[in-house]
Amino acid sequence: MESPVQAQAIPLYETLTLTPLSPSPTATPIRSPLSDPLQPYSVFRNEISLSAFNSAAAAESAAVDFFSLDVGSGDEELELKTPVNGEAKGKRKAEVETENLPKPMTESVWFRGDSKFRSPMLQLHKEIVDFCDFLSPTQEEQASRAEAVRCVFDVIKYIWPNCKVEVFGSFRTGLYLPTSDIDVVILDSGLKSPQIGLNALSRALSQKGVAKKIQVIAKARVPIVKFVEKRSGVAFDISFDVNGGPIAAEFIKNAISKWPELRPLCLILKVFLQQRELNEVYSGGISSYALLAMLMAMLQVMN
Repeated sequence: MESPVQAQAIPLYETLTLTPLSPSPTATPIRSPLSDPLQPYSVFRNEISLSAFNSAAAAESAAVDFFSLDVGSGDEELELKTPVNGEAKGKRKAEVETENLPKPMTESVWFRGDSKFRSPMLQLHKEIVDFCDFLSPTQEEQASRAEAVRCVFDVIKYIWPNCKVEVFGSFRTGLYLPTSDIDVVILDSGLKSPQIGLNALSRALSQKGVAKKIQVIAKARVPIVKFVEKRSGVAFDISFDVNGGPIAAEFIKNAISKWPELRPLCLILKVFLQQRELNEVYSGGISSYALLAMLMAMLQVMN
């Protein structure tokens, strides 16, 4: 009886040759090597980056001008234990660190392979669309993020009742990944300097018990306070009196309505860059806004 692994050895489609637009009668098609059918793989929505914990550590060490409030993080912090009495003898350092990391959340397969196409381009299109559906937030995730935003807004309005609070960035445009943070800006606060507001907000978040891992980065080009909302575990970045973010978000939303293909292209490239640690400008990567600008330029040329 044929095993299921052997039955799946036939690929769904073959790749195109290097010269698909000008085929030669004597040209030999160049095909990609078949992957090992026995090699297992998994895709997890909540751990897109291949080295999420290393990236987080690098981000925290790169920000030198901040003070941190270690609020209620005692039992919730990741506890890394050092091997004692040769407990991990013979193991590589990477293996020891991997054992201490929290296990990712199990997800269903992202690709619904119930349809096969003769055209490799149509098959690739379907895989991209299915992957974007897989990354899109569920109703529970949307509700969790909305509740987190409401809690943060309540703290801000408690301090400055007459201010204007707006969400911008990927959360407002709908281009956020499951691991993306939420960008918030406080406008019309009437403060003389953003540093005063950042310090006041960080202390209020601490006293209300809304946030953990609070960091105030006061000497950056755009001073911000970073924290993680306790209930949802979603990260926030809050700035003061910078209205460029909401304006850019509306511009991007209009571009998405004009070019619907912009969203799947952006999401899959954001994952591609994040997996290779090329999504942070401070480490030599590219920002989401720059990625969107390049995609819009490409779509303008093609249309």
